[in-house]
Amino acid sequence: MTYLVKKKIKGQTYYYEYASYRVGGKVKHRCVHYLGKSKNLRKKGDIPGPADITVHSSVDYGSVVSLYTLAERIHLSETIYNAAKKGGGEHIGKLIEIMVINRCIEPVSRNKLRDWYEKTALPIFLGIPPDKVHPQIFYNAMNYLTDKTILKIQKELFQTVRRIYGIETSTIFYDLTSTYFEGTKCPLGEFGYSTDHRPDKLQINIGMGVDRDCIPVTHEVFTGSVKDVTTVQAFAEKLKTEFGLESPIIVIDRGMISQENLDQLLELGYDYIVARKMGPAERMFVYRIPEKEFTRAMLSNYSEERELWLAETQVGRRRLIVCWNKNKAEDDKTFRETMVAKTIQGLEKVKKGCGKRNLKTKEQVYHRTYTVLEKYKTKRFFDIKINKHGAPRLKFERIDKEMEKADWLDGKFILETSSRNLLAVDIAQGYHDRDIIEKFFQTLKDIVELRPTYVYTERHVKAHVFICILAVLLLSLIKKMLKETNKDLSSIKALQILDGIKRVEFMVDGKGAVVRTTQINDQQREIISILNVAPIGL
Repeated sequence: MTYLVKKKIKGQTYYYEYASYRVGGKVKHRCVHYLGKSKNLRKKGDIPGPADITVHSSVDYGSVVSLYTLAERIHLSETIYNAAKKGGGEHIGKLIEIMVINRCIEPVSRNKLRDWYEKTALPIFLGIPPDKVHPQIFYNAMNYLTDKTILKIQKELFQTVRRIYGIETSTIFYDLTSTYFEGTKCPLGEFGYSTDHRPDKLQINIGMGVDRDCIPVTHEVFTGSVKDVTTVQAFAEKLKTEFGLESPIIVIDRGMISQENLDQLLELGYDYIVARKMGPAERMFVYRIPEKEFTRAMLSNYSEERELWLAETQVGRRRLIVCWNKNKAEDDKTFRETMVAKTIQGLEKVKKGCGKRNLKTKEQVYHRTYTVLEKYKTKRFFDIKINKHGAPRLKFERIDKEMEKADWLDGKFILETSSRNLLAVDIAQGYHDRDIIEKFFQTLKDIVELRPTYVYTERHVKAHVFICILAVLLLSLIKKMLKETNKDLSSIKALQILDGIKRVEFMVDGKGAVVRTTQINDQQREIISILNVAPIGL
């Protein structure tokens, strides 16, 4: 049970909500919430006296009202309702909105969602009493999120967010990530390349397109074994036909390169920026560029700066930008020297073991030697000799010429683009900004907690992914607003600060009620102003 406590400190009267609890049979008391000064709690004629006040409820307000206001501003529940109308029951848009806001603050399974919902101000905003929500009602709502419905919602939200917040679509970043399942029940789940480093688990893949502000444009859910390179064309066509994007530059990773993909992007009128794999042809190309042709350029990423040296050449319709970065060069050199040292250590063991145990034949020595070279990817740096006659003996030495070539390649990588208008530094900046989509995936997995999914049917899995992506949309919009006011604060930190604001309802003489929020400090007030949040339900 909770009760009100009045304290006088330096002539000021302060009120606190306290709760009693038992420890080992003894009753103890603790402060649950600070409620504010007496002048903030009392309105003329509202409260006859502190002794007559009983706290009826105290619920999470600050973070919840901010996300609810943002969701309503982009017409989230209305858009979902219009795209997925159903007969009877609770408003499907509001049910999905509950799940989306939950993923932003305190992600829980559908089975625990009611308990979380009840301790927030959302029932007041949405008009759905806690006793009307239960796990099955959320699962039923997810049944209505078909592929067609999700696409319709995506398109409508894209236009709304673009109109209100100005999505900048001159550059779109596209990539795939995987997420794994516990168990074997998901029909989409297959084994494949795991970005979560869990090749032992069934997984799905998610193809995602975002803008420079990490705001999602559209996504697709694939089976776990799909290859990155096979998804690019459908994504590009979707941007063109469904979202009406005429000429963005598509930034993709080197794993998605195929001549067919690049040709398709050009046919759609899209330019591209991609990093080339450093194969033999690419290495020979870099070797031929003299050091004097590299010019210094500075890349920026919000408050961080990164120095690059760039050299450019034209090959047919393609522009190739060779980039060199000092930090990458140092990392490359350190890594290579570490691998070479481990190789020498491994080869020395083989050399000493020749003629003993499992190294009695030349075939055994050969196999063990090249196992070491393949393990550390250093075959080109060593000259290996195994005698033809007599007992097996191993000789090896480093090839200095190859080491010098590797030194020249340290820190270098090649960017390819079809754009004729962008400066070389803008092309490098565009690819450097590709980590935006990595941040999106990090938020999707670590903040809104895409894993574990708790669902296994194809419809529910796709709905769960979509709900999580909508949560990242809200978080990205908060980050965009904070960034535009030069507020160096993450969206999660901002919500944590606002989470300190509670909505408290007092019962007066068992009859009337007074509703207040707990005292708002200057930092909370500043964030509320930036997010343009108005009081709701007070």
